[in-house]
Amino acid sequence: MPRGIVLVFLCPLLAACAGASGEGGTVPVSPASVLSGPASGGISGPAGIPPDPAAPVTQAAADAALEELAELERSGNFVPGLGLAESNLREQAGDYAGAVLAVFKELSWAYALGIGGGTPGAAVTTGAVTREAIREGLAKLLEPETGQRFSETGRRQTEAAVTAILAFFDGRWKEAEEQLRGLYRGEDDSFSRWMLLVCALETAGEAGDREARSAYGAIRARYAAFPEYWFRAARAFRAGSTGSSTGGAGSGMAADYAERCINLAPSGPYAGECRIILAESMGLGSAEAPAVKTRAEIEAAVSGAVSREDPGLLAELLPLMALPDNPSTLYASGAMRALAREGAFRTWFLREAERSQGRRAERLLYISRG
Repeated sequence: MPRGIVLVFLCPLLAACAGASGEGGTVPVSPASVLSGPASGGISGPAGIPPDPAAPVTQAAADAALEELAELERSGNFVPGLGLAESNLREQAGDYAGAVLAVFKELSWAYALGIGGGTPGAAVTTGAVTREAIREGLAKLLEPETGQRFSETGRRQTEAAVTAILAFFDGRWKEAEEQLRGLYRGEDDSFSRWMLLVCALETAGEAGDREARSAYGAIRARYAAFPEYWFRAARAFRAGSTGSSTGGAGSGMAADYAERCINLAPSGPYAGECRIILAESMGLGSAEAPAVKTRAEIEAAVSGAVSREDPGLLAELLPLMALPDNPSTLYASGAMRALAREGAFRTWFLREAERSQGRRAERLLYISRG
């Protein structure tokens, strides 16, 4: 029986990921290369894993290989292609629902990292992983022709997984949770477990769900480099801080998680809302959020300007100078003021001050004095 999930779901999306390699994205590696051994930068699969991805595999061998992949993720070494490798293994072992979820994980990472610049509502274009492209792949798995590729059991599993993912994708949290529970196999930090915890966080209400938040924190190691992990946590703590007796602490946690998300993917699809959360924690409004920068972004801009001896690289920090006093603006001001001792930087600050008005002009004049 020909294997179909990866091919049907991912053909257009893999092309999109590959097209993004010149835009700050990373070209996904193939499942074969992930499992090909240390010489090619992959992992060495355990005995019993056949080189032919269409060949069947014993459950014991698949479980051992899947555990190796999980350990790579827990150690912070998730790379594009691991989800595809997992999907292949699960499909070879007859776990079609798990194979679909693994493909969704692969594309969720790509989308969250902004590979190709995909954003909600964007058109499906070459070099972009968008929500619409992912949805298109899901829809293909429900087509009658696709069902003919699988056994009856495989078809039912595939449809169940797609139904759950679509509910999750659309924010129908209660429905998604119900569907996902039927697919969850008990692995504490699996992707389906993450999805279930997101459903719990998103439906917890203003007071938040302490048990869900605690469980969510427990899977942190496997998802520390996944922007959406931090985005969902930021949303949960933001909601939990509203009207709560520990609102201040919750707001601080939300800001910390939002900053982590932004640092992982500053131009990704979740950065915008995270900047709003960060701005709110500083007493700023949502309209001022696009100008807010994280400490890491400020340090990267300053470091780049110094190493390249190009003051113009600080231009991305100028909108910060127009904001009311806040930690982000004050940090950037201090960092730039230290550069004003260099003539080229001082001249640039003075020139930009002449072109500016209000707070921005005043702060740039202050910075120029060093």
